[in-house]
Amino acid sequence: MNNATRANCSDAGSGTQDQPYCTLQTAAAAVQPGQTVEVTGGTYKGEVDITRSGTPDAPITFTAAKRWTAFVHGDPHAFTVSGAHDIVIRGFSMSSSAEDVVVTDSSRITIDQNRVPSIGIRGTGSRIPGIRITGQSGDVTVSRNLMYSSAAEEVLVAPGVTGTVITTNQLSGYGGSAVLATDAPGTVVTSNSISGDCTPQIALAGASTGSTLENNVLVDGIDDDKLCASAPAAHAKISISSDSATQAISDYNVIQPPGSGAAPYDWAGVSYADPESLLAATGQGGHDLVAQPDSSSDGSPAFDSADADAPGELPTDMYGYTSVDDPLVADTGAGTVIFRDRGASEFQDPYNISSVTVTPDQGPYPLPVTATAVELNPWSTPVESYTFDFGDGSAPVVTTTPSAQHTYTARPANGSYYTVSVIATTATRTLVPRIGHVWVNEPAPLVPALKLTTPPSAIGWLTVTADTSASTDAWAITNRKIDFGDGSAPVDEGTTTTDTHTYAKPGTYAVRLTETDWAGNTASTTTSMTVPTVRFSTALSLTTNASSYAYGATATVTAHLGTTYSNRTVSIYAQPYGGTKTLVKTGTVDSHGNLVASYKVTRNTVFTTAFSGDLEYAPATASRTAYGYARVAESQSGYYTSTYYGSTRYRVYHHTAKAQFNAAVTPNKAGQCLIFRLQKYYSGAWHTQSTSSCHTLSSTSTGYLKLTLTSGAINGKYRMASEYVHSTKDNTNLNTWSSWQYFTVRK
Repeated sequence: MNNATRANCSDAGSGTQDQPYCTLQTAAAAVQPGQTVEVTGGTYKGEVDITRSGTPDAPITFTAAKRWTAFVHGDPHAFTVSGAHDIVIRGFSMSSSAEDVVVTDSSRITIDQNRVPSIGIRGTGSRIPGIRITGQSGDVTVSRNLMYSSAAEEVLVAPGVTGTVITTNQLSGYGGSAVLATDAPGTVVTSNSISGDCTPQIALAGASTGSTLENNVLVDGIDDDKLCASAPAAHAKISISSDSATQAISDYNVIQPPGSGAAPYDWAGVSYADPESLLAATGQGGHDLVAQPDSSSDGSPAFDSADADAPGELPTDMYGYTSVDDPLVADTGAGTVIFRDRGASEFQDPYNISSVTVTPDQGPYPLPVTATAVELNPWSTPVESYTFDFGDGSAPVVTTTPSAQHTYTARPANGSYYTVSVIATTATRTLVPRIGHVWVNEPAPLVPALKLTTPPSAIGWLTVTADTSASTDAWAITNRKIDFGDGSAPVDEGTTTTDTHTYAKPGTYAVRLTETDWAGNTASTTTSMTVPTVRFSTALSLTTNASSYAYGATATVTAHLGTTYSNRTVSIYAQPYGGTKTLVKTGTVDSHGNLVASYKVTRNTVFTTAFSGDLEYAPATASRTAYGYARVAESQSGYYTSTYYGSTRYRVYHHTAKAQFNAAVTPNKAGQCLIFRLQKYYSGAWHTQSTSSCHTLSSTSTGYLKLTLTSGAINGKYRMASEYVHSTKDNTNLNTWSSWQYFTVRK
């Protein structure tokens, strides 16, 4: 598969490398057992419907030529597998308007090493998983995938599915459980790294009997896990229903400690605060740990502690690495390899060269230098050799120590610097090169240069800037000392090339710069500076990134002094209508003269900025008003089920029922007006049927509208929205429409 412009692709061709297919669906209709559809990098249109089957010994494989470079955008799905068996889908990036992958009534299906962000469905409010396995499917494996951003579950196993294996994936679920299996016996969830919000990260519902949860690492995906403490059972990391608890196995998992009041387990309707209490009651969780599972450095409880023989355990981790014995961690695992790590990735030897230092890194030729590899080696990994290339065409220096010497005899051809690289080789691998730089110059003396400046518009400013960057020397200048000539102590600048100094009174001052270089050479220069003083008016302004905001939206507020006002401090204040003026931020403006602050807008707000003035500029203030919309949340009641037209969910009402549409306005707008608008879909467009009169909001800021349905509305598509309409009594928020609520009528 290659749909690139110069690939000579044709859907009427042979599907060979010389004349590849252009579309995945064409390849899916032609592929035979034992064949592989290899897809080069690029963007491809889904939905790819796979109905052909392989055999256990000769599966049909769809694979990206290079992992994650072939992007399949599906509408509504990237891939569907229906009534097929022995299929492998590997290495793709996917995005869809609904589930990225749907497997229905299929067996021996492997979904491996894909990137499934589900970005097409984020923020829609629809509960759509990333991968759905449904029908009478069996023996489906979801392995080594990176899945995140789903609006619901990352992997959903529907009733009737058996023998699903979810292993070695990195899953981040923020709309529901990362893994949810309902009435799905024999589900295996092994060696996954899962993060999520205040919902169970692994949930077995209904009668998912005989299931196994092992070697998983479960962490919170929010900053403060105490937010999950209000309902411990609902926020358990692992949730097993009563009917699923039969023959269920949970062991060798690492669970981040939950917030105060929350519990890591909800087992058969009972919350358990730790593995010990779960073990005493159920016999499960004997090797589970409730601990911080930091998997980025040595000492993690996830290291060298997994059950290597757990069902679904793969020989390699998510990135293809095999198990490595961490010498700094005790081997507490079980099975054939007692040092396998829990979770989706295996911690590898951290040996690395973080940087290369060259001493000296600047000077005139002939310049002898020492290059040193700065190592990170907590495992004391033996290094067989270091290869130093000094970048001047000389032969590389191979040594068994992490440093080497060399003498440069000329300037580099590019007139700037030489690049020094080092490669370390261990018994198991050769590291990528790390580099440093050395500047080799023509021999020349130290010549100090001192420039004293004030802003161009100033005719008198007590603060001056001293700039020594124009000094020249063949060696690196290691120290700069400035005597500003007003009796204050000389300032030791080190290697800094600029500094500011404020004089106590106007006058003429002799400013002296003394510099010393790496070789110990010293030289001085003196410059005269006259500093009168006058205060100028200040050009202060205030802007916001919008003139109005949705309720609770964040406004970006920018105070601007101008680029000539560096190092000056301004303050930004906010005063919501009817509220107290509060300080939002105080700080120094950036190089563009700006100070930026953020503020959550819930009502009309006046922003003010103030500059207190200094020796050069007078105080100033500026203000701007931003307007905030109210928030209208709408829901329906009285329906008896739901259905979908495309990806849009419609509530279904009986034609004899009364449809009720409820609206709540934030903040409280008791006594204000709410109107409802009804539209019907026909002739390819939405048409307004009616707009209600004013409904007065209750004391709790809510209102509703009831519709009497008739047989004439049967099978029609309708939608309803409500608008908050403020009167002259409300000066705090602007009018706001709710989102559309869709419904249909059935007989």
